[in-house]
Amino acid sequence: MRAVVKEICGVRMENGEWRMENGEWKKKSRGREMGAEEISPSNFEGVDGVAGRGSLYIETLYFGGGTPTLLPIHSLQKIMTAIYENFEVAEEVECTIEGNPEQLSLQYLKDLKKLGFNRISIGIQSFNDDVLHFLGRTHTGKDALLAVENAQQAGFENISIDLIYGIYLRTMQDWAEELKTAFRLPVKHLSAYSLTVEENTLLHKKISQQKVITLDEEQALEEMKLLMNEAEKHGFEHYEVSNFALKNYHSKHNSNYWNGTPYLGFGASAHSFNGNTRSWNIANVEQYINAIQKNEPFFEVEQLTPTNQYNEYILLRLRTKTGINLKHLEDCFGKEKRDYFFQQLQKINPQYYNYQLDNISITKEGLLLLDFITEELII
Repeated sequence: MRAVVKEICGVRMENGEWRMENGEWKKKSRGREMGAEEISPSNFEGVDGVAGRGSLYIETLYFGGGTPTLLPIHSLQKIMTAIYENFEVAEEVECTIEGNPEQLSLQYLKDLKKLGFNRISIGIQSFNDDVLHFLGRTHTGKDALLAVENAQQAGFENISIDLIYGIYLRTMQDWAEELKTAFRLPVKHLSAYSLTVEENTLLHKKISQQKVITLDEEQALEEMKLLMNEAEKHGFEHYEVSNFALKNYHSKHNSNYWNGTPYLGFGASAHSFNGNTRSWNIANVEQYINAIQKNEPFFEVEQLTPTNQYNEYILLRLRTKTGINLKHLEDCFGKEKRDYFFQQLQKINPQYYNYQLDNISITKEGLLLLDFITEELII
């Protein structure tokens, strides 16, 4: 059984030794580094397919969700040691860590490289200081450039950056300049996400009070089109709706998600998946740690119905350049589901998908309407 390990340090901006409190990071008084004790197959007895040491073959490791680079090197080393002691890890494992520019000093990055990290994802979001201020980020455009330079000097060849589009105070010319800056950098991978506004956030409050305005959806689509065109000009393959990469630099970890490969998640709020069930850890950090220390259950499990599994298959595969193979769809879910999919497909304008050799993939135009297309094809 193949598996990936994700979210080692948890999610929701919370990690084992640190927490966000009134907008500032506070060190926990608890005397252990969260992240090592829970990395044991015995802790996942309720998750089908997790038996004992060596029962899982780990081909990717991903330290992300929250801000793992807030952890000191010795804490990351303990977590890494626990993984290698409890699981069989591939010799050529893809090992990624997420980090924000202001945390990525040259020495810290060199230490990460020595620990075995061979891929880094930098949360740049923007090179424009006004945009960064609007987003509530603490780094500057210069910090972002320096972080990439430091990563390269530290020996990271596989560097990924994140950008956000769909921000009202940025013009199309501003966005074009940001993309020009991005593609000048020695990065092999780029992820871009449209700005989303979640409830109970400062940005949501400002919009509700009409202190800021949201971007017209049409302009957000135009920004995405520009990104797609510029990425193609610079040799970046648009291999998933939000991800672009040079040849041989696709994210193996994220590709495993989209392909339905099982994974284990460690840390508060982290999710695990084995094909038939999904489990999620306790969200509250203190409760999560206490449950593990007391040998109590620290996650819940959901059995996925055949309809759940079919819908997830469609939703995830359509996001990728590879798309959906109809024979594979039938092998997984039967002829009835295959016929349903093909029948629903007839409702979609043919210019939005390619149909070749029993394979369906979404066109460049179709990607801009992916939510609508997906809604038509799921049950």
